[in-house]
Amino acid sequence: MAGGLTSLGSLRLQGNRLTRLPDSLGGLAALTELIVSANELAEVPDPVGGLTALRRLYLGINRLTRVPDSLGALGSLTSLVLEANRLTELPDSLGGLTSLEHLLLRHNRLTRLPDSLGGLAALTELTLEGNPLTALPGSMAGLTALTRLRLDAHLLGDLPRFLRRRARTPR
Repeated sequence: MAGGLTSLGSLRLQGNRLTRLPDSLGGLAALTELIVSANELAEVPDPVGGLTALRRLYLGINRLTRVPDSLGALGSLTSLVLEANRLTELPDSLGGLTSLEHLLLRHNRLTRLPDSLGGLAALTELTLEGNPLTALPGSMAGLTALTRLRLDAHLLGDLPRFLRRRARTPR
């Protein structure tokens, strides 16, 4: 696929019926935006983790059941959209996305989140609504840049401790 498209900066393939992405996609070294939402993807090929210039990766509304560890190497990534898939867990490697500002995970099947998410110091938006989460990791207290947190429609029995502490902190 990459062929002569080595300067391609944005690739939008949303709303098709794609069932897979070719491994050759990893050859698009200049790619900063990859939007493949609203397809029928069941997996993300590992070579996508080699797209080090990538800033925006939209994989929402697919059939993903897992996210490859290789995505944790996307150090320039600022937006990761994984909403409306079939994810039950996330790899610890996502904690390495130090530039990530927006992480959209709503409407999956997540029952827990990795502690490593607490290391996403640049994260300003985290959407988790519609997942069967019963608790959140205490490490999320480290998300000091967070300005928007969506937790609607969960099975949380109590407000997470880190939120109770923040609520008592005077402004």
